[in-house]
Amino acid sequence: MTLLRSNLLKKALKLIPPESYLYYQYQGESVNEIGISVPTYADPITITGSVQSPENSMYNQLGLSLDKNYKIFYGAISINGNETQNQPDRFLYDGRLFETVKNTNWFNYDGWSGVLAVELKETRENEPT
Repeated sequence: MTLLRSNLLKKALKLIPPESYLYYQYQGESVNEIGISVPTYADPITITGSVQSPENSMYNQLGLSLDKNYKIFYGAISINGNETQNQPDRFLYDGRLFETVKNTNWFNYDGWSGVLAVELKETRENEPT
């Protein structure tokens, strides 16, 4: 049986304006100069997809804090949270760094992923720490 990909994201981006963001894939851990294990990330890649604010109903359904800034990132790439690795993947969008909270990975089936991410307010640099 042949799997036919419809790529729903590709169809949606014909109707809504696409946006670009930087994607940082978690690579593993390294030890810094004072002997502390820190996460390391691959060099960023630019993703063209969609970035949206979550619906108000998602805050109650998922127990999200109203004090935090969340975005949903959609892209034609396989994105991971910490269900499958020690640290979640990260995104730089609009000068703000976000970290995956929950993902919906349709990549193997339909060629795209959607992830809920939270802004890391203590880090406002160009790259993840």
